[in-house]
Amino acid sequence: MGRFAKTRSAFASQLAGLGLALLAGCSEPAPEPVVTYTPGASATAAPEAGGELLCYYGDTHFHSGYSADNKKDGPPLGAWKSALARTQEAAGHLGPWLGGYFLFVTDHVTYIKTRSDMDDRLFQKLRAQADDPSVDRTGPDYTFTAFAGAEMTGLRRGGDYPYFDDKFGHLNFFQMDSIAPYVERDISVNQPGEEVMDRFAADPKHLGQFNHPGYGEEPRTGDDSHHLYPYTAARDRVFRFIEVNDDRPEHWEKGVSQYNLCLRRGYHVSPVVGTDIHNTRAGLTGQARTVFLAPSTVGKSLEERRAVLMAAARAGRVYATENQTLMLKWKLDGELLGSRMERRDEGMVEIEAHCANGVIASVEVAADRKPDVDEDKIDNELQCTRVLAQWKPGRDEVRVSQKVKLSGVHYLYVRLRIETGERAVTAPIYLESPSTGSKP
Repeated sequence: MGRFAKTRSAFASQLAGLGLALLAGCSEPAPEPVVTYTPGASATAAPEAGGELLCYYGDTHFHSGYSADNKKDGPPLGAWKSALARTQEAAGHLGPWLGGYFLFVTDHVTYIKTRSDMDDRLFQKLRAQADDPSVDRTGPDYTFTAFAGAEMTGLRRGGDYPYFDDKFGHLNFFQMDSIAPYVERDISVNQPGEEVMDRFAADPKHLGQFNHPGYGEEPRTGDDSHHLYPYTAARDRVFRFIEVNDDRPEHWEKGVSQYNLCLRRGYHVSPVVGTDIHNTRAGLTGQARTVFLAPSTVGKSLEERRAVLMAAARAGRVYATENQTLMLKWKLDGELLGSRMERRDEGMVEIEAHCANGVIASVEVAADRKPDVDEDKIDNELQCTRVLAQWKPGRDEVRVSQKVKLSGVHYLYVRLRIETGERAVTAPIYLESPSTGSKP
């Protein structure tokens, strides 16, 4: 039985209430990797940790009643309980609802005295509720892992009414112990976006996300008047996610174009889905999901499970999908998505995908190219990518391999479309040089 067949079989068993236990013998997770590039070597961000990689479906952007624009709602614990219940329902069958295996609750941080968003006192309560035993699902049939986070949303003053400030954008912050350094206490002082971003990026254990695909020109990742978050190595070390979808198909094109803009500027980001839902009773709603490829978390403690998933996230073993049953994995010359490799003229691409509730219409390997328009006007990935290889399977499963030309390629990723119109896009593999990295 091939590797993908075994993975598919194990995950199908998981959905039947058995699967994650099948891989309980995986080795202990490696520490979160420090991603480096060594000239002349193939530098993989993280190994498979000795076992098959499973698909962990979830959401990286969710709000509770701790956010001022959601005051009629309940505390964060309700969001995790609702998501846990839906995952438990889904674990017993392969039906129209798959649920999810992790959820980040990311309430708004307090910015002004007149808006009662989350301060550090509430953030510590949010963290405590993420650790609550009622949502600490360890198996044996499936696992569910709660994460605490926060969303920064810069404001400026317009008369008596504060409103969102384009210069700041929206950022999700994860893996921090406190939000005290980011809480705004003085209404007369508007923290500059880059100042807040760099304060967060100074701690390498943090993890950040650029938010809101399809809204204006966010997430501001460039170095001109339209894109105010230029690349730095410190920011790149921490900001590893960018939303490409929020379960609204009309935002997909702009979201993926911003993903490419991040890559063009040198960021090593993975595409994610953050639905931005403000309803704790909704659990994991809709179809769109962020997926982490990680070894089994069965039998592991909460902190160990978080470490396993965070290691996958930092390593770029990530894809975003509008279909909640899609399993997708790909490699270049044996290295998994997320890897940073030496430049080369050609390489062997291997792709494995399975969709439990649809037919895969097309699979493409996309790579960077010189944009058709100025960078600040890119609003479709086709304006700045080329197709290295493509297939039209017309079935629910595809397993293909092909040698592709890589001369001039700085990054490449896989995009997939299902016959119903649902799409998916993966984290890239980066082809780098010592002098320029992966920036085109």
